[in-house]
Amino acid sequence: MKKEFDVFFKARSVVIIGLSPNPGNLGRNIIANSRRWGYEGKFFGVSPSPGENDGVAIFKSLDALPEKPELAVVFTKANLVPEILLDCARYGLRHIAVSSAGFEETGKAEGIELAEKIKKICREKGLYLVGPNGIATANTQNGLCLSFMPLDKPAKGRIAFITQSGGIGTGMATRMKNDGFPLGKFVSLGNKTVLDEIDFLEYFAYDSDTDIICFFLEDLRRAREFIELAKTINKPIIIYKANNTPYGAFAASTHTGALKNDEAVMDGAFRQAGIIRAYSVSELINLGRAFLMPPMKGNRLLIISPSGGMAVIMSDLAYKYGFELPPIPQDISEKYSAFRRAGIIDFKNPVDFGDIYSAEVQRNCLRELLARDDFDGLATAYIYRDPETLKHFKTLGQLQRDLVAEFNETIETIHKPVGLMMTVPYRYKEELFARSKYPIYDSPEEVVYVLARMRDYFLRRRK
Repeated sequence: MKKEFDVFFKARSVVIIGLSPNPGNLGRNIIANSRRWGYEGKFFGVSPSPGENDGVAIFKSLDALPEKPELAVVFTKANLVPEILLDCARYGLRHIAVSSAGFEETGKAEGIELAEKIKKICREKGLYLVGPNGIATANTQNGLCLSFMPLDKPAKGRIAFITQSGGIGTGMATRMKNDGFPLGKFVSLGNKTVLDEIDFLEYFAYDSDTDIICFFLEDLRRAREFIELAKTINKPIIIYKANNTPYGAFAASTHTGALKNDEAVMDGAFRQAGIIRAYSVSELINLGRAFLMPPMKGNRLLIISPSGGMAVIMSDLAYKYGFELPPIPQDISEKYSAFRRAGIIDFKNPVDFGDIYSAEVQRNCLRELLARDDFDGLATAYIYRDPETLKHFKTLGQLQRDLVAEFNETIETIHKPVGLMMTVPYRYKEELFARSKYPIYDSPEEVVYVLARMRDYFLRRRK
């Protein structure tokens, strides 16, 4: 079944059932999204009113199509969906994403009955169905984007994101784009009427295009099976699970029909399975990016900063999260102490670069230290100053360099994680973050926290 799911992300032709000639038809957004993302495959429409929309031909039935598409997206009234599924089965279309709402999430007998019909048809006819009540699937690699809501395209990457909520999915796509989060494949599960998080966890576990698996979930309906499957997977699995309070449970029940899980039991099960739990949207993004780096194989942290105050903050955080701060090897201390201009800052861990006014010396010292067996990872902070401002400050201007390229190269040559915080003027932030293969963080708290979570994950896995 795993390879069967490739069609949801790699389909070369798609039929939108419910696309009409009306310029305001929401199915048109699927075409617009995919074109903006660079998709080069074919689209067809099926509607009682044939014609065209945005250059896509619309036919009266599946049988009237000039060729058989690989994937169907259904965007019609809920009561029409069961008959459409039967028509797809008869026609030979087995992969279907249903974006329509009005099923079990309503809590009404009619919607629940429609959901049961969908389950029965898919089971009997061998159909694979994503949804309903979601925004389907997307793939940054080929540009396929089947969301009927406008979806910003994040950077291409190897992180899979599975969300139960379509609205969270669209918001996360924008955050991912802004933060340089390299997304690979995306799926909106919606009500999980047929396919659920277990099906896609299994798919992404074996998907050669995916290195990290991230989830936003409102419930786990087959929790025991999910946990047992997660134990067998070597890729990092990061989950932000909402619906943790009575208020959240009420909202979830009216949104996707999700049921509340026991949080204490869930926490313990996640830890046992090696699942990394995020507790906010920001944390999900920060942790997802962190695991792009080499593993944090131990507890020995190196802290370097051009700011003494920032070094103090990071040192406090290192203590909070249980890191060791090994001393700087004597030979390196003696070698680089000679470059201090005033000679008033001791060369210790944390290393304060505030007295060294040479970009080359700072870079060489940092790399020489990180390469030593004394350290397992680096926490560091820099300021990227506006180039226009630096024209008036010659000494500071000498320290400005391409930090993105420098730290990417450092990570790849030394094979250790670097938690980089960079304060960046807003107008430069998106461009800088997009150029980096690895995460750049906004605060020292984020840097030390993600390194601690990486350490905990890899040490637990080693056991």
